Amino acid sequence: MIKLHSLSSYTLIAGLFLLVLIQIDRQSYKRHFQYLGQDTIEIVESKVPSKIFTIICHGYAGSKEMMRQLAFDVVNAGSNAVIFDFIGHGANSQRLINNPTELSGTTQQLVDQVINVIDLLKLIYGSDIKLNLIGHSMASDIVIRASEKQNISSIAAISPYSTKVTENFPKDLLLTSGQFEKHLRNHSLKFTKLIVTDADENVEYSNGLVRRKASYTKNTGHVSVIYSPQTSATITEWFNLNNGHRTLWSTQIIWILLGLTMITYGLSRLKLATINYYENTRVSSVKSIIVGISSTTIALSSSYIDYELFTIFGFGSVAAYFGIVGATTLLVCREIWENSEKFHFYPFIKLLVAFSILVILINYFIGSFFIANHRIFAFLIMIIPLTIFCVAIEKLISMSATIIALFIRILPLMGFSILLAIFPEKYGVMFTTVPIYIFYFLVFGYIGKIQRKSVGSYTIGTLHGIFLAFALAATNPIFSI
Repeated sequence: MIKLHSLSSYTLIAGLFLLVLIQIDRQSYKRHFQYLGQDTIEIVESKVPSKIFTIICHGYAGSKEMMRQLAFDVVNAGSNAVIFDFIGHGANSQRLINNPTELSGTTQQLVDQVINVIDLLKLIYGSDIKLNLIGHSMASDIVIRASEKQNISSIAAISPYSTKVTENFPKDLLLTSGQFEKHLRNHSLKFTKLIVTDADENVEYSNGLVRRKASYTKNTGHVSVIYSPQTSATITEWFNLNNGHRTLWSTQIIWILLGLTMITYGLSRLKLATINYYENTRVSSVKSIIVGISSTTIALSSSYIDYELFTIFGFGSVAAYFGIVGATTLLVCREIWENSEKFHFYPFIKLLVAFSILVILINYFIGSFFIANHRIFAFLIMIIPLTIFCVAIEKLISMSATIIALFIRILPLMGFSILLAIFPEKYGVMFTTVPIYIFYFLVFGYIGKIQRKSVGSYTIGTLHGIFLAFALAATNPIFSI
């Protein structure tokens, strides 16, 4: 039976209650779906009848769910909001063309997708509708290119970078970035200076034909900028919509993150077993460091392994790297074998359910990431190598001092980052493996650290292998080979 300490019980219930309140608020927005081939287009209806439609596009490795708060703000301001998952992202089952560096490759594929959405809206609602475009990061360039031969009223590019902007195109362009994105802010200001040479940030300029502004949102970075009330206010004002300013307290992502944090804390204190597991043997700090460095160094040779079982790109390379790190760790550190432990099946099942609940909640409220179609194959490619990796690393961590354990956790990430830098053509499109690895162990790793004392390293390592493979398969974009 699963038991909770009183504080954990209250925290878990409070976290769930917060998410219920968020869901009630979401249900107050009317929405419907249109289908365009294999694409699912979600249209959130304006709070007042409107012929204005704002298409909102997410960035690389993102999903439409990440843009939902901005969509609600646009809806409250008097425009219909249109969100969807790009090809290879989120719930979209199609594969991206594996040619991200050529404008005629991946970029054109995504530009065509946006144009198809524009054509669909005109077909359904009439050619007289007013269209605005919003694009974040990668999508800032996509929406600018998609607007070239379309009747677009205005464009808002968030965290923008594009080679398409000129002195005369686009005619109406807002460029807004996070305060901490200095390079992108300079890039935006450069585009504004094309029409007014002494232009400054946060000032609107016009030469009679072109309207442009480079702005920034205070205290935000590349991701947080899309959730900020200031960003929404800047965009709705630029689009000449009714600016119903959202307060910080009504910002859903704050309460979603708080709710998920409380749920994570509650799940970490689940009483799964009556045993208390303590590691009797410690590995010396010197040997732990040597094992970590040697396994990661050897794993760099994974760049020479072509391990792609299915018609999707990059996941075999990720699996090979982490699999070699794990296998080398097991071979070099014999203490892992000499201090074997029992695998606790029933606590494993209980934790499996707990992890699954957290995955569902994160997926629903933050990510809209799904394991389906090609992502199933990505998961199958990675599950065994990543499980070997996680079991070996969890055991080594449990036998090492705390500061060394942190080093062991981070070192494989450093090794993979080196591969990204040395072999960008093979690992470049998989760069989101790095932030997902960090996020995974901040959340699920916290639960695993607490539960390791009850169920042991093997059980926790197996769980981490399964769910880390799931996380990487669900979030990395899907490219064809």
